[in-house]
This record gives sequence, C-alpha cells and structure tokens, in this order.
Amino acid sequence: MALGTGVGGLARRVRSARVFLPLLIVLFVVLFQFGIRASLPDPHAFWLQLAFYGLLGPFIVYLTLDWISDELEARAEAERALLEANRRLSAVRTVVHRALEAENLDEVMRAVAEAIRETLGGEVALKLGEYRYSTAGFPSAGCRAEGLVAVELPRSGGRLCFFGQVEKGFLEVLAGEVDSVLEAAEARTRDLLTLFEVDEALRAEANLGKLLERLLERIVAWAGAEGGAVYLLDEGGVLKLWAFRGEAPSRRAFLPEGAWRDALKKPVFLGTGWLAVPLGDKTPVGVLLLIGEHERLRGELAFLKLLASQVTLAVRNAQAYLRAEELAIHEERTRIAREIHDGIAQALAFMALKLDLAARLLRKDPDRAEEELARVRKVLRAQIREVRRSIFALRPIDLERYGFVESVRRYAQAFAEQAGFRVAVAVEGEPALTQASELALFRVLQEALNNVAKHARARRVEVRLVAENPRGARLEVADDGVGFDPRAAPREGHFGLAQMRERVQARGGRLAIESAPGRGTRIVAEVPA
Repeated sequence: MALGTGVGGLARRVRSARVFLPLLIVLFVVLFQFGIRASLPDPHAFWLQLAFYGLLGPFIVYLTLDWISDELEARAEAERALLEANRRLSAVRTVVHRALEAENLDEVMRAVAEAIRETLGGEVALKLGEYRYSTAGFPSAGCRAEGLVAVELPRSGGRLCFFGQVEKGFLEVLAGEVDSVLEAAEARTRDLLTLFEVDEALRAEANLGKLLERLLERIVAWAGAEGGAVYLLDEGGVLKLWAFRGEAPSRRAFLPEGAWRDALKKPVFLGTGWLAVPLGDKTPVGVLLLIGEHERLRGELAFLKLLASQVTLAVRNAQAYLRAEELAIHEERTRIAREIHDGIAQALAFMALKLDLAARLLRKDPDRAEEELARVRKVLRAQIREVRRSIFALRPIDLERYGFVESVRRYAQAFAEQAGFRVAVAVEGEPALTQASELALFRVLQEALNNVAKHARARRVEVRLVAENPRGARLEVADDGVGFDPRAAPREGHFGLAQMRERVQARGGRLAIESAPGRGTRIVAEVPA
C-alpha cells in the first residue's frame, strides 16, 4: 500500500509541474530574449525566436509531463488493483485454511465467519439448515437489516450475510469458496453422523433381523438412495433376503450366479440397476444392495465399503452370538437332563421303593409303614419345590415389558418365594445398557439364584444393581449360605459358574466369585454398555 501511495504522490507533483513549469520556461525565454534584443541585427528575428522558444518549448514540456503523469497514474492504479487482489486472495486463503482446521460443521461455520470478519473488517452471519452462526457485532435485525449484503450458497443450501464495506462481486467470489467448504464439511459431518448411528445400532440391537433393518435404513438415508436390501448367505450357500427398504430384487432365496456371484467379491452394478457391495472380504457373508443415481453411488463407493464392513461385523457378531446361544441351550439342556436324572429321577425311584416297603409293612408293622410314608411325603414335597423352581427358572423373561431394573426386582422376589429364602434388592442409579448387556447380566442373576437354591442352603440373599460411570453396570449377588472353595470346586459341579463367566466376558466385562466354606458366596459381574 505504501508503494501505491508513493506513486500517486509523484503523479500529483508531475501534474503540478505540468502547469507551472511551462510558465517558468516562458518567463525565462522572454527575459532572455529581451536581454539579447539589442544585439540582434534583424528586429524580426527577435519575434521569431520569442515565438519559437516561448511557445513551442513549453508546449512540448507540457505534453511530456502530461504523458508522464498519465503513466504514473496508470501504474498507481495497477498497483492498487494488485494490492486489492492480494488482499482478497489472502482473505480467501485465510477463510479456507481456518475451515480446513475445524473438525465439525459447527466449528467450520464459526471459523469461516470469524476469518471473514478479520480479513474484511465487517460482521458476518452464516446459515446452513439448522446450523447458524453470527459474529458478535452482527445487527440484531438479522439478514434483513439495512446495509447488509446477502449472498446465497447454492451448493450447500446456505446463506452468507455481510454487514460492512465490501464489493459485492468479491463477496460473491468469496461466498463460492465458502459454499464449497461448507458443502464438504456438511458431507463429512453427515458421514461421521452415519458412522455414529451405525455404531449405536450395533450396540443397541441383539436381534439380527431388526439390526439389519436399522442399519439399512441409515445407509439408504445417508446415500440418498431410492431403496436397499441385505442378502445373507446361509450354510448351503443360498442368498436369503434379511432386510429391505422399498422394493427388493427378489424375495425368494436363490443360489448366486453370474453377476450375483461377482457381487460377493467386488462392487458391481447388477442388470436391474442395483449397486451390489459385498459383505466380507475373503469370506463373504452376503451382499448389500442400493438403488439410486449411479454417479452418486459410484462417487460414494469408498464410504459405502466402510459401511458394508460395519454391516459385516454386525452379521458375524450376531452369527457368533447365535452359535454361542445354541451351544448354551444345548449345554443347558444337557445340564437339565443330568439334574433330572440325578435328582428327580432318583428321588422318584427312592419314593417308589419306600412305597413298596410301606405296602409290605402296612399289616405287619403299621408304625414303621407310617414312618416310611412320612419320608416319602417329605421327599415328594422337596421334589415338588424343585420342579416348580426349575419351571420358574426356565420361563422366558420379557425384559422389554417391565424394563431391566424392574425385571430384576420381580424375578429375584418371585424366585425367592419359590426357593424358600428371603431376598433384598437394592438398585443404585439407572443403568444404561444395550439389550445384549442387559440379557447377559440377567442370565447371571438367574444362574446365581439357581445356585443359591440348589447348593447354598441360604436363608437370606442380597441382590445389588449399580449403574457405573460413564456407562455400564455392576450386579452383585451375595448369600449367607454354606459357601465353598472356588479353587477346589470340581468343574462338573459348577458348570453354571463357567457359563456365567463366559457370558460376561463375551460382553467385554468381568466376573468375580468370592466364597469360603461357612462364609457364604458373593458373585460380582460387571459389563460395559
């Protein structure tokens, strides 16, 4: 700016010289000519010389100085334009640089507005959908205030308002850069939000069908697709429809052939217009399908692959969970069969023998027969309680009906009534758990109370449920029974303890067992959200 000012000052001095310098020359020539007039032999020569030197010379000097003045003014104008262009370029560079340093859309809008304010010296307001940001001195009347320059941002669907001195053409150029930056930030925020929603869906839903429906709904919304579908391979290599939005290419199971076989290995466009993205890399588990604008879907393919990997993870986790559940069901059936064989079956056999003995003694020794019948009644009542307790333990529990905390209270109190001991339930806070974590803790409660009824001979049990920070929960089940030595306990007799530990560890938690002969037992299970 100093250089332009210097050139402009020189131009003004030249313009001043253009006026008074020719006059000085005329004055000098007149004085000179009158001084040498006496020495000139011809009087006409005096007037010719005076006209030549006094008029032509100053005129030439005037033209020369006028040309120099115009050139200096043009140079000063060019320098001012260059400085202005540099200032504008610096403003654009500052705005873009600040925006790229921001992490989310809110921070991008704040950074852009403050950068424009610093570089242009005015107040700024930005609006993009539900997001708004205004600098501190922006008029309270908003973008309708007098003297504002407002520019629409068509790509991002936003609006930029500037209060201050600025050329609208330059503001429109700057708004174009801001528009691109906001569009990119909005897309980045949308991608991150989609990933967050997908991750939340993975945590919140244990049912594979419902989980895939929720994931597909978010992916279709993110991609702006017209519809979508998820097909999974079964054990026979057949593709089956598990979830869809809109219309599905086929609702029947089928063997993958042709383009469908290729879709299990790499992204392809099927003949029906669907984009197929494989679920799984080396070992495919299925196909994610989307239908919509081909160019848009092709441009978002990299992120679609990332979302497909999340869906693959959900499917494999769910399948592993189902296999674990099937194994647990099989082991539970084996345990129940063993308990029936070792408990109820033997008790029934014992009672049958005692009844035969009582029948033989009924006439010979009525008193002895009465004693045997009393023993049968005692064993029969105990077995009835055992059967009722087993039936109660096997009943399906609807956690969604009462909620996790209330289900814990109800189950503990009802089980205690069936088993014949007292129970105290304490809840601290409101645990924030996924359905899978709630189910894992509830199964621990069931197994722990079942062990108390079968082995502890306890009179009182305390159940404590504590909400952990920031998210998670701890379940404690303590009894005043006979206790045992966990290190010396035979594996066969404590299968339920191992099953509890596996359930908790599968959710990323831990299980601790504290017990000693004659001192009761305390089981602590902790799971994250």
